[in-house]
Amino acid sequence: MLYESPADFCAEYARAHDRDKADGCGAVSRLEEVTVVSEASDTARVEALWFTCGHDPYSGYYDVFERTAFVLVKRDEGWRLHSEEDLGYE
Repeated sequence: MLYESPADFCAEYARAHDRDKADGCGAVSRLEEVTVVSEASDTARVEALWFTCGHDPYSGYYDVFERTAFVLVKRDEGWRLHSEEDLGYE
């Protein structure tokens, strides 16, 4: 998929993930923010911050933040997603 700009990618990603999602164990995740971290003429880095909370029968209640990084590259026809990386929990 092509995007007009890194900001356009952020808007589309937020629109596609604008509701809470639950896993099979009862944990609930929601998208907190999507931001352009850096942008050059031909590449950009975007990060998404997710908040997840739930209950584990062995360790109790938990809440964590998880970051995902995206690298976008500029082509003649627009910006394209090049890679995605899970940055882990905070």
